[in-house]
Amino acid sequence: MLFGLEKILAIPLGYLLWLIYRLVGNYFVAIFLLTLLVRAATFPLALKSQKMQADRARLAPRLERIQKKYAQDKKKLQEKQMALYEKEGVSLTGGCLPTIVQMIVLFGIIAVIYAPLTHLTRLPKEVVSSSLSAVAQKTQIVNEKEEEIKEPNKLSKTDRSGYYKELRLLMVAKHNKSEIVASLSQLTDEVRKGVSAEEYYSKIISVSEDFNFFGKTLLENPWNKKGFAGINILWVIPLISWLTAFASSMISMKFMNMAQSVQPGQGCQNNSMLIVMPLFSLFIAFTVPGAVGIYWISSNLIAVVQTIILNNIYNPVKIRAQAEKEYEERRRQKLEDKKRLAAARARENADLNAANQKSGGKTKAKKPSAKKPVNKEQNEQNVNADKQNGEPSKEEPPETGEPDNA
Repeated sequence: MLFGLEKILAIPLGYLLWLIYRLVGNYFVAIFLLTLLVRAATFPLALKSQKMQADRARLAPRLERIQKKYAQDKKKLQEKQMALYEKEGVSLTGGCLPTIVQMIVLFGIIAVIYAPLTHLTRLPKEVVSSSLSAVAQKTQIVNEKEEEIKEPNKLSKTDRSGYYKELRLLMVAKHNKSEIVASLSQLTDEVRKGVSAEEYYSKIISVSEDFNFFGKTLLENPWNKKGFAGINILWVIPLISWLTAFASSMISMKFMNMAQSVQPGQGCQNNSMLIVMPLFSLFIAFTVPGAVGIYWISSNLIAVVQTIILNNIYNPVKIRAQAEKEYEERRRQKLEDKKRLAAARARENADLNAANQKSGGKTKAKKPSAKKPVNKEQNEQNVNADKQNGEPSKEEPPETGEPDNA
């Protein structure tokens, strides 16, 4: 699937599943708890991604104004948007990492589910191989040489079914006891580690019984060669998988659309994702064993809860509303500052006009009319100063109306 990476991840995940299985004793409960633990382990990444969404929601009001202002200039619009993201330290791609990590872990978990004998019962690989060989001809699990000759450049059915070998062994083990026990008996005591062939067979059967689902086995694919003629109870699993995937996508998209502006054409893309992703989940659940579909349902249900928790911690809707409120407050404050500045300038202009008018009135009044009292001492000093400068005295009579005795 991922160049063998899923097999590497399957080792620690399988060990964890084995520990959980020993505690609860039920395969599907163990799968659900493993899914829960994996989601909890990747929660910090999901939280980081949610924070980035919240940061983008915080910038949404400003981005909308930029879009309106530069709607006719796409190049300028992109430059302004990138400048805003850079200024605010918001990454447009950082949120992809959690999704990539979760997808890689998903394939690791699927690899674990496809090998329950290896990971749940921790059977030695020789025991598993011997059991597979015992039923190979009846179940057509192994036919490598024939397939390689027929289609050398194509992925063989054996390679493709390699993930299903243990599941198919569990499906037929109950009806092939004698063949499996006989094959296991041929193993040396060193390989069997003192455990009898009958005990190993009992362990295989105990795992097989955990896959019963209303008379059907969850080791089968819901969709078989009969097509619609093969409708059975297993179809419930893909349908529930589709329903939970749709609910998860709808809740995530609801929070996202409420927080961010929908650009032209983006709404159609969101609607497409809302339809395509659940349909993809439906297709996958129909084409893999029902046991894998159970994991898919568990993952979708936990994703719904995780989305709600993340939006309570970093709610993009509230963050955007707060950003808009702060913007309106800054805008209101700016308008008030402009009004105060305009009023101050108006008062200043009025004072200047009044001063000019008052100054003009004084000049006219200097010729004959109303006179203000003048300090005699100051008047004499002014006269002496005029004499020293060689200028005639411009002493004016006192404004009190009294004669000057100087």
